[in-house]
Amino acid sequence: MDMVVTGSVIAAVVLALCVWLYLRFMRSQDDGRDDRFGPERILSAEQVAMLDYLQDTFPGQVVLPNVSLANMLSVRRAGNKAAAKQRLKEHRVDFVVCAPDGRPTFAFDIEQYHLSNAEAKAQRVKAKNRILKTAGVRFLFLKNGIHRMPSPAEFRAQLNLVELPKPKAAPAPAPVERDSVIKDLESQMSTLDDRYANSAYRDSEVMGLSGLMSLEDELAAPKSRQDPRRYDGGSFDVRGGR
Repeated sequence: MDMVVTGSVIAAVVLALCVWLYLRFMRSQDDGRDDRFGPERILSAEQVAMLDYLQDTFPGQVVLPNVSLANMLSVRRAGNKAAAKQRLKEHRVDFVVCAPDGRPTFAFDIEQYHLSNAEAKAQRVKAKNRILKTAGVRFLFLKNGIHRMPSPAEFRAQLNLVELPKPKAAPAPAPVERDSVIKDLESQMSTLDDRYANSAYRDSEVMGLSGLMSLEDELAAPKSRQDPRRYDGGSFDVRGGR
């Protein structure tokens, strides 16, 4: 009787081992031909509508959605480059507009009001704006619906007033002058930290659409009526900083 039980146990173990080996072999032979997939939503309906709107605002230019700052900026100077690169990874923007050379010129977030952690989110937004400004990329907020936006032509005309200055391209360096040219280029790039666009708007502030739309009237007003503090945070709201 014991022999029968022992034989049955051994047979069961051998059978289980054979099944396990067979399944493992079949999995190793899986080439994925039987896999099936379904599409996931990349953009919301509101983002699709806003993307179409921005493409009408910037005809012939590339507009990209959901871009990480790490994919659009590089560290040109930092006390700790590893930490600076990590900070880039912590932020992203809803839309980026690229110049003909492929470099970003404008970055946008769709406004999102938060009732919790407002102060922390405001700090993230300011940090993101500061990073983009040092690269010469203007950061603005868009209304959360194209029905609240001006016409594409009007919006583009307003944006032209606040585009950040870009550094002049350095001449091609001669091999013996490479170090000197690099220093000159770095000096030109560093001016972005202090230069301002031709407007009363302070580059260090985050601009919302209301401030942008009133800027043209502000510039057209007599100098005695212009108030340089008008855009000092007045158009900034605590919104979805990522």
